[in-house]
Amino acid sequence: MRTSFQTVVKDRRYLADLMLMRLARWLRMAGQDVSNPPDGADDSDLIKIALAEERTLLTRDKVLAQRCENAGAACLLIRSSDLDDQLSELENAGVRLDLNPERCTLCNGPLEEVGESETIDDLDRSEEGSTLWRCERCGKLYWQGSHWRGIKKRLERMGE
Repeated sequence: MRTSFQTVVKDRRYLADLMLMRLARWLRMAGQDVSNPPDGADDSDLIKIALAEERTLLTRDKVLAQRCENAGAACLLIRSSDLDDQLSELENAGVRLDLNPERCTLCNGPLEEVGESETIDDLDRSEEGSTLWRCERCGKLYWQGSHWRGIKKRLERMGE
């Protein structure tokens, strides 16, 4: 079974299984293209999608990782259930984890800059004047608020 991270390529496209949806959101904040599994998808479906879309499947399931390898699909077996450890595993594999939000954390759609906030009910007054991005697929709005700063600090700690 391929358990080494040496085959991971920077800026590779990924497919996360249901066990790693939180990790997928963090990878999207780092600019990585990480698709969600379709509703009702089973292991065979995930392997087919990974092959068809040339994505590396991210999973914690050892059996699924073995099936991926047998099918010739790229797969990365994540060993830890702890988010910080998962991020460390990926960083050790050479995956860039710099805050670089280009993708929606929910749907993986591309983000487009839509200007600066003036007064938006959803934003704190302290966030007024912040650059805004909107997901081209689902319309979710993003800005550099306190949550953003927390993510940046966590990723910076990972790199130390």
